[in-house]
Amino acid sequence: MKVSFVILTFNRRDDLLATLGALTQNPAMPGGEWQAIVVDNASTDDTAAAVGAKFPDVTVVRRPTNEGSVARNAGVAVASAPYVVFLDDDSYPLGETIARSIDFLESQPDVALVGGRVLLPDGSEDAAAFPIIVPACAMCVRREAFDRVGGFSQEFFRQAEEYDLIFRLLHAGWRVERFEDLEYRHEKVARSRSSELILTMDLRNNLLLLDRYLPEPWKGWLGLDWTRRYAAILRHAGLENRITDVLAEAQAIILADDGASRRILSEPIIEKIFGFERQRRHIAEWARDGRIRSVVIADYSKSLHSTWRAARLAGLDILSIADNSPAFDGMQYRRIPIELDALALARNSDGVILSTVNPAAIDQRCNQLQMSTDRPVIKLWEGQYLAAR
Repeated sequence: MKVSFVILTFNRRDDLLATLGALTQNPAMPGGEWQAIVVDNASTDDTAAAVGAKFPDVTVVRRPTNEGSVARNAGVAVASAPYVVFLDDDSYPLGETIARSIDFLESQPDVALVGGRVLLPDGSEDAAAFPIIVPACAMCVRREAFDRVGGFSQEFFRQAEEYDLIFRLLHAGWRVERFEDLEYRHEKVARSRSSELILTMDLRNNLLLLDRYLPEPWKGWLGLDWTRRYAAILRHAGLENRITDVLAEAQAIILADDGASRRILSEPIIEKIFGFERQRRHIAEWARDGRIRSVVIADYSKSLHSTWRAARLAGLDILSIADNSPAFDGMQYRRIPIELDALALARNSDGVILSTVNPAAIDQRCNQLQMSTDRPVIKLWEGQYLAAR
């Protein structure tokens, strides 16, 4: 057996059945060489019975309570294959994605995880802020590597659990890869998704990540940036009353852990994730060749610090941060105004730097900026394709 699919579910029976159907109906799946394992996070909608009736060959692991993302570990524990594909109950691979992922992992023994693009029903995409972070609904993992680093962490419940897993894999010496021609579909069903839980966990869990994996001064710089950014999003969502509690909860977890989970990443790994030096070189060359002295940066993204720092080291005058999100309008970033595109791009800059490296957003945002200004626009990430290797 080549691959085990571990599918986490909670009260989305019909969506899960559709996902299992998509797996069985995919003609490119390894024939007879795969298994499906459903981890039921204490559903109350008869999920287990429905799966047993319609897909008797699927293994169902029932959890006594909703354990969040860490419940995936229980699915891996009963998996039989050397490779594991993690799916949400409304996500599934397209075409030959799985066979190609396994072929790549078998040819690259130092690679722990390979992932790709996540396509949404409206034609858009879903991805993490940093390309190396593969969404949990679209990753193929080497079982050996997953077991060695201890699987998913229980503290994260949901949001940023992929960051935590991938950071530990990188710290342990494994490689992680992403290819744009490996594709997954994610229906992104809204049922059982709490927007308040997602937003508060975003703030809490990202602070845990910084404490566990980044050294100073990066931890302090990004901690300030990310806290202000996520707090602004919470305020805009009407959840300002939760900010203090969430910050206190993150600090309590950090103090209770007392460094036991800390795995400070090396400089080469930090560079691979955040691209501080890569952005510095790219922006300096662009500015020199284009005789650029002043810029607008778009957007107020999680990677903004890398871009701001690179622009400053290149001697550029940063006039504005362009971002159309109403959550950030009127704020400042290191004394630089954050403004809607119309205002920011009206400033007399020599060029525009796109800070976003989120694979799901970068091309669309770059095209939008190029249509809104006659000044040169630079983006700081290009995808790689498995077919080109």
